Amino acid sequence: MNKKSVLTLGSIGGVLVILLIIIAFVMTGQHKTSSQSASSKLPKINQAKVMKRIDYEIFSMNNDGRYTENVDNEDNTTFIDGEKFGDRQGSVTDMIYSSDLSKDAPTDGAGSYSMFFKNHEIENLTTKWEKDGNSFVAKGYFVVKDTGKKYPFAFEFNADYMILQEWYGKDIKI
Repeated sequence: MNKKSVLTLGSIGGVLVILLIIIAFVMTGQHKTSSQSASSKLPKINQAKVMKRIDYEIFSMNNDGRYTENVDNEDNTTFIDGEKFGDRQGSVTDMIYSSDLSKDAPTDGAGSYSMFFKNHEIENLTTKWEKDGNSFVAKGYFVVKDTGKKYPFAFEFNADYMILQEWYGKDIKI
C-alpha cells in the first residue's frame, strides 16, 4: 500500500469511529429521556373519588368543608358567575341559587336550595391533569331539577383529591 491509500483508509476509518461515537451518545441520550418520561407519567385520576368529593360539596347539608384544602382561605377559592365569593354564608348551593341561575328558580318558594339540582346527578364529568402535575381540573354539569337545564361547574383538586378552587356558572374560565 502506498502512502496515499493509507491516508485515505485512515481518514475513512477515523470518520467512521467518530460517527460511531456520535451515534452511541445519541442512542444513550434517547434511552435516558425515554426512561425519564416513563417514570414521570401522572397517575390515573379516580373518577369515583372525584364524584364523591363534588357530590359531598354540593349535596351535603353539613357544609363543613371536609374536602376543601384550606377552609380558612375561602375568599380565594370559590367563583360564581365570574364573581369571587368570600366566606360561605350558608352553602355553595345557596350562593349558586342567588346567582344568575335564580331566574330559573321556581317562584312558589317550594323546596330548599340544596334540592335545586337533581340530587347526585353530574353529567359529562371530565378530568385533566395540569401541566405541572400537582393538580387536576374536573369539569361537568349539574342538572337543574325543574327545568333540566345544565349548570356548568369546575373544581381544581390537588393530588390528594382535596378541593383547591371551585367555579360555577356561565363564566368558567380555566
